[in-house]
Amino acid sequence: MAGIIESSPAHQNFSRYDIRVIIKFSVILGKDASCIHKDQVTVLGEKAPFIQTVRKWVKLLIEDESRSVRPVTACRDANISKVLVLLSDDKRKTCEEISTETSMSRTSVFRVLTNKLNKKKKFSKWVPHLLTDEQKVSRVNFSRNFLRRFQTEQNDFLGRIITGDETWVYSWDPD
Repeated sequence: MAGIIESSPAHQNFSRYDIRVIIKFSVILGKDASCIHKDQVTVLGEKAPFIQTVRKWVKLLIEDESRSVRPVTACRDANISKVLVLLSDDKRKTCEEISTETSMSRTSVFRVLTNKLNKKKKFSKWVPHLLTDEQKVSRVNFSRNFLRRFQTEQNDFLGRIITGDETWVYSWDPD
């Protein structure tokens, strides 16, 4: 069987990425670095990585495996309730102010506000960003109406659309 593998042209086409994937797969199977290296020498011959390289990759993969299960501490219920209490006192607090008062990082505070509490900054206040069912239906109806008008009027319709943000702009007509 070894003669068939060594004479096969397929063993010449392994990239570094391929070799690392094989090492990762072998680590998942529970093989140690010396066993993985021996298998690679059998298949790749002179093109096999050195034993030191295989050991380094095995070590990195094992460390990465243990690191990936680290819990996220910022989104614990205690921290979420701290942020809620601070917001109930003053909805205009910034992430930096909340961060200072809770000893959390600004990015963690922002993550709690946006992902866990579903808040969005509007007019310098943190407010819930949830649409009611009526608002959702209204938006769908407006979109369908715009699409229907675009299909009939084409570019004439697009020239008449005025877009804006949430700022009220009053016009003044001197006449």
